Amino acid sequence: MDGKKKLAGWLVLTVIALVAAVALATTNLITEKPIAEQNLGENQQALKAMFPEADEFAEVSPGESSGVDFVYEVRQSGQTIGYAVKETVQGYGGSIEVLTGMESGGILRGISVGGPDFKETEGLGARAKEPEFTDQFAGKTPPLKLGETIDGISGATITSRAVVDGVNQGVQKVQSLTGGGDGSAPETEQPAREANASVIGYGGPVLVRLRLNAAGAIEALTVGEARFGETDGVGSKVKDASFLGQFEGKTPPLELGKDVDGISGATVSSQAVVDAVNQAADFLRK
Repeated sequence: MDGKKKLAGWLVLTVIALVAAVALATTNLITEKPIAEQNLGENQQALKAMFPEADEFAEVSPGESSGVDFVYEVRQSGQTIGYAVKETVQGYGGSIEVLTGMESGGILRGISVGGPDFKETEGLGARAKEPEFTDQFAGKTPPLKLGETIDGISGATITSRAVVDGVNQGVQKVQSLTGGGDGSAPETEQPAREANASVIGYGGPVLVRLRLNAAGAIEALTVGEARFGETDGVGSKVKDASFLGQFEGKTPPLELGKDVDGISGATVSSQAVVDAVNQAADFLRK
């Protein structure tokens, strides 16, 4: 009797598992198309402006580890004429969505900058959404370089660089997905894996810009720039090479007092830099 009960229980569990699996698969099939349509709808105006001749935008699965929000194959009368890709990058005030349109031959049709979390400074980084900046990209072939192929926004270098990086990275991933390249730019042109983050220190925002090497270790680090207000001679020492040199070659996350020695009398400023470094590194790993 006990054996029959155990067998019956096992059968019930098996049936439940099968039903759950079928339900999950069905849910994925039902929701996949609406999600794709929602993505397309949110960017329809920008995409149609880049590709006015297009009559179809077919979503290409970028894979969960690609880092891009979506990739669309742009078609006209059944023929592929280009691609659209959205990449999320870290700007001065937070995340920036960069939508890039590219012809099949690699020439850019244009870009659109923004997103629901766009919080770049009004009158400075916020100008990255304006045609005066975005119109520069049309007709160019990535990889692009800030200050050479693209003019940055005065007083908003971090935002400008983030957008350029977003375009380059998005195009590389499209090439990787479509077989149009190996997904990497030539060594001399490859965009750095860079990000920035800002944490409130003792006197205000402490902004760091971080570059990681292929192994995830810190290759370069700068602190300061706009609105830096740490105390001269004390907290301001977080910008000195003697402090920043401690970070080079180390792999975040880091801990103040263990991996990095704080500046005497400026613990709050020191901690802000460490926290910002960890946040920027975490963003690059997403």
